[in-house]
Amino acid sequence: MKRWLLLLLGLATVGAFAASPALRSAAIVQLRSIAEPLFEKGASTEPRFDAFYAGMVESLPPQEKVEHALELAINRREGASEYVMQNAQAWRGTFKPTDKLKTLINTAGDSPLIEVRMASFEVYLAEYDLEKSVAQVDRLLQQMANDPQGSGAWALWNVAIIGARGVDRERIHRELLSALHTGDESLRRWAVDALAKFGGVESIAPLLDVAAREKSAIVRERAFCALAQSGTFHVAERYEAVPGLYAIAADANADRQSVAWAYQALREITGVHDLQDDAVQWYARLAEANLL
Repeated sequence: MKRWLLLLLGLATVGAFAASPALRSAAIVQLRSIAEPLFEKGASTEPRFDAFYAGMVESLPPQEKVEHALELAINRREGASEYVMQNAQAWRGTFKPTDKLKTLINTAGDSPLIEVRMASFEVYLAEYDLEKSVAQVDRLLQQMANDPQGSGAWALWNVAIIGARGVDRERIHRELLSALHTGDESLRRWAVDALAKFGGVESIAPLLDVAAREKSAIVRERAFCALAQSGTFHVAERYEAVPGLYAIAADANADRQSVAWAYQALREITGVHDLQDDAVQWYARLAEANLL
């Protein structure tokens, strides 16, 4: 439709183009004033995952079905993420891990769209034949208890993803919080990443505590990243972290690296990129936006 409209507009201005330079310039301005709003979103179409695409995906062999469905979700085909989330559990045992699939899962997991991230989680669970159930959580936690060094990180990551899909959230949250205080630095780091994937407003305060008090710089950095951009937090939930992040940034006793991470997290959450690392300026801007 947009192309036909532009064609008609172009034909309508042919006479003006031929008449004189002044009329030609005026015609160009008029054409742009009408046409540019059509493309202000930067895309020529609004792609949807409709019955045609669903049928096409369903006709593919299992491996290609999973990969192509996730590709469509990554490419923001509206409805593709929902299709993956609804069907992934039924795909368990029908496809194999491949380098291509690993890349797709990682790419989807880093998407700015939360529904695409959730789709990546669903494919990941199906890839490892993990069901979204309390019984599966029981097995993973028992595996972690039996071999915390060997299986702890993997089990935490998986129970967090299952929890992110709405299963046994209260118990999983308790387990993740407990892992934040273990003596193993590596396990604490994985617990931070898992808590980010678990998401929910109840995870903001524990991550802020890690960002402010954790001794390990590596673990602190992961907490700042979790609050700023990674995981499954909604924008409104990230806003809940703003006062705590500002407190770290403005703390005269905080180490310089943590202060820098706090300001960067504030920029990514609020979209404010025109301020220096200055506590007074940031206080004024955040207070004006009612975020403090």
